[in-house]
Amino acid sequence: MDAPYRMVVSLQDNLRRIALLKEERLLEYYQEAADGDGVVGSVFLGRVERVLPDVKAAFVKIGLKQNGFLPLRESDSFHKTCANAPLLSGQEILVQAKKAPKGGKGAFLTRDIAFPGQFVLMMPCNRFVGLSKRIDNAGDREKGRKLGEAIARNRFGVIIRHAALFVSGQEVEQEAEALWQRWQSICEKAPFCKAPAEMYAEPGMEEVLLRDYSARHEMLCEKDESAWRRFRVEDQLKAALDRRVALPGGGSLIIDEREALQTIDVNSGSTVRAQNGMSLALEENLRAVPEIARQIRLRNLSGIILIDFIDMDSQEERNAVQTAMEQAVRDDRVKNVIHGFTRLGLLEMTRKRTGESLRDLLTDPCDRCFETGRIPRG
Repeated sequence: MDAPYRMVVSLQDNLRRIALLKEERLLEYYQEAADGDGVVGSVFLGRVERVLPDVKAAFVKIGLKQNGFLPLRESDSFHKTCANAPLLSGQEILVQAKKAPKGGKGAFLTRDIAFPGQFVLMMPCNRFVGLSKRIDNAGDREKGRKLGEAIARNRFGVIIRHAALFVSGQEVEQEAEALWQRWQSICEKAPFCKAPAEMYAEPGMEEVLLRDYSARHEMLCEKDESAWRRFRVEDQLKAALDRRVALPGGGSLIIDEREALQTIDVNSGSTVRAQNGMSLALEENLRAVPEIARQIRLRNLSGIILIDFIDMDSQEERNAVQTAMEQAVRDDRVKNVIHGFTRLGLLEMTRKRTGESLRDLLTDPCDRCFETGRIPRG
């Protein structure tokens, strides 16, 4: 039986800290103001400040320090559904924050709004009906697609999530209808609001984690400082900021966060002979895969990620490592895409950005060494 997840919550002053663990190992970490100040997923009535056709984007005032960045081109399904009239300066529009502000950049916005539930992703501004990539059985895919079409009835778009396979169609439909009513309520209020205004705030991380994981895992919750100490969360957070990560067998990972991409280097250990009839390189690479997936998730690495595995002799071995990596990231609630090995032998993957990396959340760049070092906050 799969080990349960454990969510441990610590409240200090006005800061809520949330640790997600499995078998006492830290998998994810979040912190937020206790009174809630989330941006990602929130819906705003914004005002278009500038339209830049050459950049194919607009800047939209949503009430934050920096204007949000809105691409002019969205999904094909969105443009087929909504009018293609050009955006104009001064125009008021409903937008959703897909990525939080970072550094000097404002929030990344979209008009193709989506509301995630436990069983569905409801998209009120398009008519696309799709399925989670986790649903890979042909029979389940056919069943899921028919369910999605029956629920949407060409009123909105919907993606059926893997968790929907384990409950009744009625439960899935009830959730989709509740999300649809949320959108209807926003649309009813918008004409009476003055931009910029927040129309809907995404729930706190406790609710989000329960929504995204409890359908597939047993979830235990503890909200006291003794649990925080018992599971050594502070020690695990400190270790997660280290550049080097030790692996079983004496090997290690070297993890570097860069502006354009993230890199992970797999170093061999002291073992000189493989044990299971496979090459030493393949054995050590497969041993590294679970920890690589955990570190990506824990550090909240995003964008382009390049993994430099120990050199392997055959395509079959590279395929085995790629398959293992695909399996290792399946449980992550954030979207990962494994693109395969490059011509230089690096495994290339991407992970959706949903907020700050752990490093950026807990440390500041050092202004005395041209920001190459980091200083812990607090």
